[in-house]
Amino acid sequence: MARFKNITFFLSLLLATSVLLSSCSKKLPAETVPDETITAPIVSEVVETTEETEITTIEETTKETESEPKHGPTSTPAVTERVVDVNGQLAVKDGNMVNQTGEVIQLRGMSLYGINYTGDFFNADTCKTLAEDWGCTVIRLAIYSEGSGTDGYLGNPDKYFQVMCDDIDICIEQGVYCIVDWHILFDGDPNEYKAEALDFFSRISAIYCDCPNIIYEICNEPNGKRFDDESADVDWQNTIKPYAEEVIEAIRANDPDNIIIVGTSTWSQDVDIAAQDPIDAENIMYTLHFYAASHGQDHRDKAQIAIDKGLALFVTEWGTTMDSGGGKVDTEASDEWLAFLDENNISWCNWSIGGSASESSNALKMMSGILTPEEKFAGHWPDEFITRSGKYVRCKLLGLEYVPEE
Repeated sequence: MARFKNITFFLSLLLATSVLLSSCSKKLPAETVPDETITAPIVSEVVETTEETEITTIEETTKETESEPKHGPTSTPAVTERVVDVNGQLAVKDGNMVNQTGEVIQLRGMSLYGINYTGDFFNADTCKTLAEDWGCTVIRLAIYSEGSGTDGYLGNPDKYFQVMCDDIDICIEQGVYCIVDWHILFDGDPNEYKAEALDFFSRISAIYCDCPNIIYEICNEPNGKRFDDESADVDWQNTIKPYAEEVIEAIRANDPDNIIIVGTSTWSQDVDIAAQDPIDAENIMYTLHFYAASHGQDHRDKAQIAIDKGLALFVTEWGTTMDSGGGKVDTEASDEWLAFLDENNISWCNWSIGGSASESSNALKMMSGILTPEEKFAGHWPDEFITRSGKYVRCKLLGLEYVPEE
């Protein structure tokens, strides 16, 4: 280090440097000025005492400055505690998800578009960004059972089983919950590839049976006609429930505790029908899917019927748009839905991240060629690379008010 011989010169230079730094401090990146950043702990416990139980809501507390846009904060939130470290083993009690101490909790996060379609998008850096910069406490790892050519799990089971395990390991390392989603869609009857599903979940549960991070989703969206009888609908009682009971038995042979989520008929919308004839097993939840611009009060009525009958619901997939994944981003309708989910302590994952640019429900513009590889993976994703849907959902994850852009 150079030494100053003239003490007067040294003091003058020091004073000038101090003035310069003072005048520039507000222009520095947000992360270099701690007092100006938005902080959003992944877990902050808000306990409400009721006659029956204490409710702990996993929500993000934030500190925002007037200069930061509410529709897309540019600083990186600080993580205080990892969600799995705090809440541990999850269970179902009295129609609610509870943590290791029996407190009711709500998870919120993102669903990947499909690990067999997103390439190397999901990695440790992406997971860290979703957990720490977006406030995700759960990430849904969707694997399409049937796809185009070798794109689906069935086209290359060895490859995609390993990809799923790698992605689960990333979530475990980051300390977030992850949903292992057997994403039936084109194969509307889950029984069409039941043997493959049994093998998949038997192997996954054998590996991760002692890991509290894992949640199993055994049939994404049953729909349409039965694969072995085109005259029969894919219904709850004769099609989905028998399938679910077999897969649940296979999982429970290895893993007696972790939550299992079951899809319902009509693209996982008929939770009211499942409530009439629920599965006789512990730690079972049922998924309700909706797209805010297409599904409204009639679907909330279905959910309310199921809730009133004691079913535990988990919205593993919802979108801000129409059910095609396209169309306008309907934030008003989304607000109505999220208020309903919060009121009933229903956990959710938004569809989707890392997906096709043709879907306005996609949170990032990455697949349109805008993002560079570095911007896909590292740290905070700048606002200009996040879609309107992504900015809205990120605000909801972080507990910020969303203000529509001009």
